[in-house]
Amino acid sequence: MTTKNPLHIPSAFQADQPDLTPEEKEQQYVHSVYQAIAPHFSATRYKPWPVVEEFLNTMPAGYVGADVGCGNGKYIGVNDKLFMVGSDRSSNLISICGERGHEAMVCDGLALPYRPQFFDFAISIAVIHHFISPERRVAAIEEILRIVRVGGRVLIFVWALEQTGKRDFDKETQDVFVPWALAKKPAEGKKSTEPKKPKANTRPQGVKKKDRKKSSDHIVDARHSESVVTEELSEMTIQEDHTDNQANIIGDSNKVSNSLQDQSSTAADSLSSSSAHNSTTATSAAAAAASAESNPPTNEENAPAPAAEAPVYNRYYHLFHKGELEDLVVQTNKASIVQQGYDRDNWWCILEKTRNE
Repeated sequence: MTTKNPLHIPSAFQADQPDLTPEEKEQQYVHSVYQAIAPHFSATRYKPWPVVEEFLNTMPAGYVGADVGCGNGKYIGVNDKLFMVGSDRSSNLISICGERGHEAMVCDGLALPYRPQFFDFAISIAVIHHFISPERRVAAIEEILRIVRVGGRVLIFVWALEQTGKRDFDKETQDVFVPWALAKKPAEGKKSTEPKKPKANTRPQGVKKKDRKKSSDHIVDARHSESVVTEELSEMTIQEDHTDNQANIIGDSNKVSNSLQDQSSTAADSLSSSSAHNSTTATSAAAAAASAESNPPTNEENAPAPAAEAPVYNRYYHLFHKGELEDLVVQTNKASIVQQGYDRDNWWCILEKTRNE
């Protein structure tokens, strides 16, 4: 039986912190956490949930929608017959949306920068449970309803207290810290045991797959050229930041091309000059190999260095009990509940806006 790391087990949230305002608590236990984990978090969010996908695919063609708390934008391109705008507090997640060709912006869920009644529909998936108090959770629902026209529909998902999945929550505790452990770097000499993540939905809305493929051919070619040169230079201990190289390829192809040419020339000169040296030192190398063979290294010397402990970040969640989300909707006095249910450890409901004020 596998023993859980105590750092990875949910714990009770200490709400009594008089020195912090609700906004400061959310900044510390929600916003700053998602900024730190954005790339790793995004890599785990790639498959649309069926209820959300069905909701988006039932919207008429040409409808305009808002994804409030869009994360990496995985839902924005689900239905290319719609126009959707995403928003999130994490600028790092919004940057990922931009890289995927989505329209998205950084903003606060309690102060959305949209005109009243502008959108035909909206979604808010796994967001409202991050607001620290009942009043702020109601305000978040009211703000979503404000930007949707009368008759428009809203789909909301929140984490359930009654969930029966991999997390073991105390059914008496609704406000909790849920840890997020960043991926641990494998020890040197060992292959990563992390499963290869499936391809994310990165197609911009309204763009066909074949057209997107054509437009990205030059990026793929440039990345291939870069990898070839990097392999040739590896023995010269030239170190490059892989992420920065990819950004440079997209943003300034001429600069990268010149840089790669210079590196290739340097590599060729170095390899040529070293060939004579290699021939004169062959005898010494053979002697050294024989010596090493007669004195093999111990297992301790062969052992790879232990991997550094992965950092763990605690995120605040309010776990909703059955019927609680519907109660908050009723408090707004601006919408009726069309449908509700439980899916993937979440309570969800579809609202229809009935009035403005």
